[in-house]
This record gives sequence, structure tokens and C-alpha cells, in this order.
Amino acid sequence: MRHKNINHVVHEWLAEIIKPNDIIVDATCGQGYDTKFCLEHHAHVLSFDIQKQALLWAQQLIGEHPHVRFIHDSHEFIDHYIPYFDGIIFNLGYLPNSNKSIITHPKSTLKAFEIAYKLLPQHGWLCVTFYQGHEGGLSETLQGIEWIKQHFVIIKEYTYEGVNRAPIAMLCKKNDTVD
Repeated sequence: MRHKNINHVVHEWLAEIIKPNDIIVDATCGQGYDTKFCLEHHAHVLSFDIQKQALLWAQQLIGEHPHVRFIHDSHEFIDHYIPYFDGIIFNLGYLPNSNKSIITHPKSTLKAFEIAYKLLPQHGWLCVTFYQGHEGGLSETLQGIEWIKQHFVIIKEYTYEGVNRAPIAMLCKKNDTVD
């Protein structure tokens, strides 16, 4: 069975939800494709990554742009840089074509989810792609989905049906009735 590329599906979702001048956090910049997509939809983006190489690749992809700020720090410290935002994107796991031992971890990801929940406005959104195939990925996926189900309403979800440990993408809206 042929599946749509999960990143393309996520970009279709983002195209429906991003409004001009939205403030978006790309919590895991990686190679910069999500940041670039948001900028193309006239958003302002704060793009985080713990790896300097990721930020360099993203800067090469995007070039000079007045509506992006690249931040060499963990997504668990988002609140050190911005007091609120309209939406947040996580593409978890590891940086492709790089050191696969440098991965996202449940502890920092869950902390970043908590900060996002506090800083997002009513009906703010979170878009996350979990990758289960690498060491630690399944644990992060299970813990992350459990946390999301308690705090957000899952609007859309996509995975590669029938594929063991396939990535899972979710688009979620803040559930303000949960506190």
C-alpha cells in the first residue's frame, strides 16, 4: 500500500490553519522545512533546535528573512524567548543525515508540551509528528500521546496504516475545559 508522505500531510493541515501574521514556534527546526513552510504562509516563526548544524542547514534553506528567528536552545525553554504564540510544531526524533544518537526525549518534550499549553491562546494549536522507529521513539510517542489526550482535542491524525512503528502525526486544538 502506498502512503502519502507524512510531512506533506502535515503541511496540508498547516496550510488550512495558519493565518497571516500568526506567531508560530517550530520547536524542532531540523532542516528547516516546517519553518520555511510557515514563512511561505506569511507567519512569524521562532525556530528552535539543540543542534547548531540543524540551524545552519535551515538558514541555508531559507536565507535572510525578516520574520524568522533561529534559536540554538531546547524546546523546553520556549518560555524564555516568547510570552505567547498561536501555534507550535514538533517533528520529533532525530535530525536526518546527522548523528542519530542525538534525539528528542520524553522529559523535555513533555515539558515543552506543558509550556505550549500555558502559552497558547484559547483554541491555539499544536501539530506534532512522533517517530517510533528509533531507540527511545516508542516511549516518547506513548507518553506524548497520553499527555496530548489529556490537554488537547485531536482534530486530525495520520499514520502509515499497516506499518509497524510508523510515524504518527496529529493536529490538535487546545482544550480549555481541562484545567
